[in-house]
Amino acid sequence: MSGFFVQSCTVIERAVGAVSRKVHSLGGIFLALMMFITAVDVVGRYIFNRPIKGSTELNELALVVMVFLGFAFTATQKGHVRVELIVSKFSEKLQAVIESLIALIGVGLFFLITWQAFVLAITARSRDLTSMVLFIPVFPFALVVTFGSGLLCLVLIAQLFQNVSRAIRTQGKIWEWLIPVLCLGLLILVSAILLQPLAEEMNRFAVGIVGLVLMLFLLFLGMPIGFAMALIGFLGMLFLVSPEAGLTVLRTVPYATASTYSLSVVPLFILMGAFAYHTGLSRDLYFMAYRWLGHLPGGLAMATVGGCAGFAAVSGSSLATAATMGMVALPEMERYNYDPALATGSIAAGGSIGILIPPSVVLVIYGILTQQPIGTLFIAGFIPGILEAAFYIFTIYILCKRNPQIGPHGERSSFKMRMLSFKETWGAVVLFVLVIGGLYIGVFTPTEAAGVGAFGALIFTFIRKQINVKIFFSSLSDSAKTTAMAFAILIGAMILGYFLTVTKLPFDLADYVAEMDVNRYMILFVILLIYLALGCIMDSLSIIILTVPIFYPVVMALDFDPIWFGILVVRVVEIGMITPPVGINVFIIKGVAPDVPMYTIFRGILPFLAADICHVALLLAVPQVVLFLPRLLGTMS
Repeated sequence: MSGFFVQSCTVIERAVGAVSRKVHSLGGIFLALMMFITAVDVVGRYIFNRPIKGSTELNELALVVMVFLGFAFTATQKGHVRVELIVSKFSEKLQAVIESLIALIGVGLFFLITWQAFVLAITARSRDLTSMVLFIPVFPFALVVTFGSGLLCLVLIAQLFQNVSRAIRTQGKIWEWLIPVLCLGLLILVSAILLQPLAEEMNRFAVGIVGLVLMLFLLFLGMPIGFAMALIGFLGMLFLVSPEAGLTVLRTVPYATASTYSLSVVPLFILMGAFAYHTGLSRDLYFMAYRWLGHLPGGLAMATVGGCAGFAAVSGSSLATAATMGMVALPEMERYNYDPALATGSIAAGGSIGILIPPSVVLVIYGILTQQPIGTLFIAGFIPGILEAAFYIFTIYILCKRNPQIGPHGERSSFKMRMLSFKETWGAVVLFVLVIGGLYIGVFTPTEAAGVGAFGALIFTFIRKQINVKIFFSSLSDSAKTTAMAFAILIGAMILGYFLTVTKLPFDLADYVAEMDVNRYMILFVILLIYLALGCIMDSLSIIILTVPIFYPVVMALDFDPIWFGILVVRVVEIGMITPPVGINVFIIKGVAPDVPMYTIFRGILPFLAADICHVALLLAVPQVVLFLPRLLGTMS
């Protein structure tokens, strides 16, 4: 019987996986359409005075399709971000029980979302709702939300069956734990409904705190971050307002979030980074830096940091920067007998520059959440990003001066070779100037800059003859999967935001903090410590989406500059990405260098952490380091 069940689970999982893969590929095509529509619209407007009518609407609708057709495939690839620090330490039997519970809760949540999305589609059909400019019916796109959510629900059911079969293999007696799991899942929902009449008598601030604690509990059990936020937001609205209010949020927020034009900047910048990766820009930037710095003590490690800074300017991702530069730089440093700690430490630290030097997806999300100008945030991050690289290079210089054996110098390049090295990196310079320059002078909106940047990166791959059909669709697939992950978190955060608004927790917290007789910098210091701790166990995008709605009102009540705070937050989250015991970038480097012990990588990180502390101290003590360039260029007062 158990063998038949396990075999059936495998068949179901393969069938659902195959469908989700095909559907995801279609979503990638819509991402390509977004890029072409944006680029052609910009060219048509400025060169031929013939913009594409309704291009904004077309992008919004294409974004809906891409996001919801990618949810299920991302789940099959374990791509939805989760915190696995604690649950990974449990026994296989207990992991199966916990993951079964998580899958069961996820099935219930997305069944409700699927149901409510279908209600939205029927409403749109009955009311004949259309877009404002092109009068495109909303009904089919609401059905896409229904289909995508339903397919994700089927994937979660398949994962539930998979975990059940896992438990059968490890424990044998399924009913001993499956019934408690089912009862616990039902108890969470029933409790919120039965206690709902007591909501009026309870302190809403306290309910908000309880909700956040429960969410953290679910996160540390391994529930995907976006799912946990959506669940707590729904249950909170159900409890504090009414069941109808909870269902309304599930009905309206997913479609509204995925059809927000300003958020289409996210997948386009991600696609730009994907194309840049496939052109080999990381390799060229590294060897250019090597030509100029390689002859110095620790020159290869310095070149690695320089290459990371350059690649960050076109990828906007710390993880992508660490992974790609690791594959390029580590073999070279091994060839010159570099100390493994210095080699891996410089790559992990240099990779963290990716989310600070513009264009940065994390800064984009911060700007959207706080309604701060994205162009100003990009410009504000430029000098701190360059200084971060300089601090790292200076650290390497000191280390290798004290002990030349850990970082032998390489060959000295002639001046001609140094100048020729720029020949291979002109594409990165053009892309950076095109995107940031266009934003600064007002030629592009952030979304247009991202679309033009992605299209420019694609053209660059053609010029260098490093593109084919496989690479093109691989870039689309990877970008669409990352976008689906990001939007799962965004949608969850929006649903949670409704609950937090009802509790008034962020605003009450801001008022409470503002009235405290404590130096405001002490409060800021505590907030930054929280970001540092979270950076150790979560990815930067999740942290920003989860915490900014809570801490931003507090920071505004303390009268800190929001642009300066945004750069500080991103900088501190970066430090968390390389901080023991869990720095995410360290695990990326471990994947690139499997033969290097984890202890050695963390040992190599420590000198760079000292440089990070000095850098953050500078940003705290001298806010003009962040604000000087935006004020000089007139993007802020």
